[in-house]
Amino acid sequence: MTIPQMCPEGTEWTDWVWKSIVIDTNCREIIDNVVDMAHFFYVHYSFPTYFKNIFEGHVAIQEYEGVGREDITEWTDPDVPKLVGHGSIAAYHGPSFMIDDLVYHYDKYDVESVLINCHYPISPNQFVLMYGISVKKTEQIPAEIADQLVDAMIGYIGVGFEQDIEIWKNKTRIDNPLLTNEDGPVYQLRRWYEQFYVDVADVKPEMVDRFEFELDTTRPVEVWKQEVADNLARRDAAKLSV
Repeated sequence: MTIPQMCPEGTEWTDWVWKSIVIDTNCREIIDNVVDMAHFFYVHYSFPTYFKNIFEGHVAIQEYEGVGREDITEWTDPDVPKLVGHGSIAAYHGPSFMIDDLVYHYDKYDVESVLINCHYPISPNQFVLMYGISVKKTEQIPAEIADQLVDAMIGYIGVGFEQDIEIWKNKTRIDNPLLTNEDGPVYQLRRWYEQFYVDVADVKPEMVDRFEFELDTTRPVEVWKQEVADNLARRDAAKLSV
């Protein structure tokens, strides 16, 4: 198994900032996130505009592009760069080590970062999740700003994991769920994951053969935009009634 280089040579990055947490559930629950497009809207408050999965060999990839929800975040200070979107290419190399190339698109520049998360079980219903992040230094993001950003981002990512944890702790696992297209390739992901729980001689081709699936986000985004518009209308009406 080969782990790719995380921070390319010839570029400068901040020191890694690390956190860890013990989660009271089976570690298999974290893997379903790889194909869960819808939770980005409801849990992480963003519109997924592009979502694709690729499984091959020991690697499972999630490619994602999205924009923020206007009913959650407001930019009112013109001197503060406005976040206009973000992208992610997250790849599990094996069952428990993920490298995520994260790019946050602001109106004036991009912020490139690398997120690592890894986990290991400590009991049938507990695992340790560790995650770390490093931010690329650029002309627009000099060292002192990058160091401030990485501290802020580790907190933001921690909040995101805490939101996910509530799902993992309270979900009921169904081995043969009835799915719609927008639920993503859950069965294919679980077949890929199964290869790490059998002897090498028992690994089947369907566990490791290349599989690609791009989810059409058009219809979900249409519905979610209307939901956001309704939320904003209610907020404006509440302000007028005060």
